[in-house]
Amino acid sequence: MTQPAVEREISRLNTAIEKVVVSNSLKPDEVDGWGTTRVVRRADAHEEVAALKERPGREILMFGSHVLWNDLLAGGLVDEMHFMIGAGVVGKGVRAFETRPAGSLLLIGHRTFDGSSLLLARYAVER
Repeated sequence: MTQPAVEREISRLNTAIEKVVVSNSLKPDEVDGWGTTRVVRRADAHEEVAALKERPGREILMFGSHVLWNDLLAGGLVDEMHFMIGAGVVGKGVRAFETRPAGSLLLIGHRTFDGSSLLLARYAVER
Protein backbone atom coordinates (compact mmCIF):
# COMPACT_ATOMS: atom_id res chain seq x y z
CA MET A 1 0.00 0.00 0.00
CA THR A 2 1.44 3.37 -1.02
CA GLN A 3 1.59 6.07 1.62
CA PRO A 4 -0.35 9.25 0.62
CA ALA A 5 1.81 12.26 -0.28
CA VAL A 6 0.66 14.24 2.76
CA GLU A 7 1.72 11.45 5.10
CA ARG A 8 5.14 11.20 3.38
CA GLU A 9 5.52 14.98 3.86
CA ILE A 10 4.63 14.70 7.56
CA SER A 11 7.28 11.98 7.89
CA ARG A 12 9.86 14.11 6.06
CA LEU A 13 9.17 17.12 8.29
CA ASN A 14 9.36 14.96 11.41
CA THR A 15 12.84 13.80 10.39
CA ALA A 16 13.97 17.39 9.72
CA ILE A 17 12.92 19.01 13.02
CA GLU A 18 14.84 19.16 16.31
CA LYS A 19 13.44 16.58 18.68
CA VAL A 20 13.50 15.99 22.43
CA VAL A 21 12.49 12.45 23.39
CA VAL A 22 11.23 11.94 26.94
CA SER A 23 12.19 8.45 28.09
CA ASN A 24 13.65 6.72 31.11
CA SER A 25 14.74 3.70 29.08
CA LEU A 26 15.85 4.99 25.66
CA LYS A 27 19.58 5.66 25.30
CA PRO A 28 21.01 8.51 23.17
CA ASP A 29 22.69 6.06 20.77
CA GLU A 30 19.30 4.42 20.12
CA VAL A 31 17.99 7.55 18.36
CA ASP A 32 20.67 7.58 15.64
CA GLY A 33 18.97 8.22 12.31
CA TRP A 34 16.23 10.35 13.88
CA GLY A 35 17.86 13.64 12.91
CA THR A 36 18.70 16.16 15.65
CA THR A 37 17.41 14.36 18.74
CA ARG A 38 18.10 14.60 22.49
CA VAL A 39 16.84 12.16 25.12
CA VAL A 40 15.72 13.52 28.53
CA ARG A 41 14.40 11.65 31.54
CA ARG A 42 10.69 11.89 32.44
CA ALA A 43 11.58 13.63 35.72
CA ASP A 44 13.13 16.46 33.66
CA ALA A 45 10.23 16.83 31.20
CA HIS A 46 8.54 19.84 32.87
CA GLU A 47 11.82 21.74 33.16
CA GLU A 48 12.78 20.87 29.56
CA VAL A 49 9.42 21.90 28.07
CA ALA A 50 9.34 25.13 30.13
CA ALA A 51 12.84 25.98 28.82
CA LEU A 52 11.80 25.19 25.23
CA LYS A 53 8.77 27.48 25.59
CA GLU A 54 11.09 30.34 26.60
CA ARG A 55 13.20 30.01 23.45
CA PRO A 56 12.32 32.00 20.35
CA GLY A 57 11.10 30.00 17.42
CA ARG A 58 8.26 27.86 16.33
CA GLU A 59 5.72 25.80 18.22
CA ILE A 60 6.54 22.73 20.27
CA LEU A 61 4.87 19.64 18.85
CA MET A 62 4.43 16.43 20.82
CA PHE A 63 3.64 13.05 19.31
CA GLY A 64 2.09 10.18 21.19
CA SER A 65 2.37 9.48 24.92
CA HIS A 66 -0.96 10.30 26.49
CA VAL A 67 0.83 9.93 29.84
CA LEU A 68 3.24 12.77 29.00
CA TRP A 69 0.65 15.10 27.49
CA ASN A 70 -1.65 14.60 30.50
CA ASP A 71 1.25 15.44 32.80
CA LEU A 72 2.26 18.53 30.80
CA LEU A 73 -1.38 19.62 30.51
CA ALA A 74 -1.84 19.35 34.30
CA GLY A 75 1.38 21.35 34.72
CA GLY A 76 0.05 24.22 32.60
CA LEU A 77 2.63 23.67 29.85
CA VAL A 78 0.21 22.99 26.96
CA ASP A 79 -1.30 25.86 24.95
CA GLU A 80 -2.92 23.90 22.12
CA MET A 81 -3.71 20.28 21.36
CA HIS A 82 -3.80 18.95 17.82
CA PHE A 83 -5.31 15.53 17.30
CA MET A 84 -4.55 13.71 14.05
CA ILE A 85 -7.40 11.27 13.66
CA GLY A 86 -7.19 8.38 11.21
CA ALA A 87 -9.77 5.93 9.94
CA GLY A 88 -8.35 2.89 11.75
CA VAL A 89 -10.60 1.00 14.13
CA VAL A 90 -8.73 -0.48 17.06
CA GLY A 91 -11.55 -1.62 19.34
CA LYS A 92 -10.43 -1.00 22.89
CA GLY A 93 -7.82 1.66 23.40
CA VAL A 94 -6.23 4.12 25.74
CA ARG A 95 -8.18 7.16 26.91
CA ALA A 96 -6.79 10.46 25.64
CA PHE A 97 -7.13 12.05 29.09
CA GLU A 98 -6.44 10.42 32.44
CA THR A 99 -8.53 13.02 34.30
CA ARG A 100 -10.54 16.03 33.26
CA PRO A 101 -8.04 18.62 31.95
CA ALA A 102 -7.64 21.81 33.97
CA GLY A 103 -9.65 24.46 32.15
CA SER A 104 -11.38 23.59 28.92
CA LEU A 105 -10.55 22.75 25.32
CA LEU A 106 -11.94 25.08 22.66
CA LEU A 107 -12.05 23.83 19.06
CA ILE A 108 -10.14 26.43 17.02
CA GLY A 109 -9.88 24.65 13.70
CA HIS A 110 -10.01 21.46 11.72
CA ARG A 111 -8.56 20.29 8.44
CA THR A 112 -8.69 17.34 6.10
CA PHE A 113 -5.93 16.35 3.71
CA ASP A 114 -6.43 15.61 0.02
CA GLY A 115 -5.76 11.96 -0.75
CA SER A 116 -5.78 10.97 2.92
CA SER A 117 -8.36 9.84 5.45
CA LEU A 118 -6.65 11.92 8.17
CA LEU A 119 -8.47 14.66 10.08
CA LEU A 120 -6.62 17.28 12.12
CA ALA A 121 -8.61 18.81 15.01
CA ARG A 122 -7.03 21.80 16.81
CA TYR A 123 -7.99 22.82 20.34
CA ALA A 124 -6.85 25.77 22.48
CA VAL A 125 -6.31 25.06 26.16
CA GLU A 126 -8.22 27.71 28.13
CA ARG A 127 -7.19 27.98 31.77
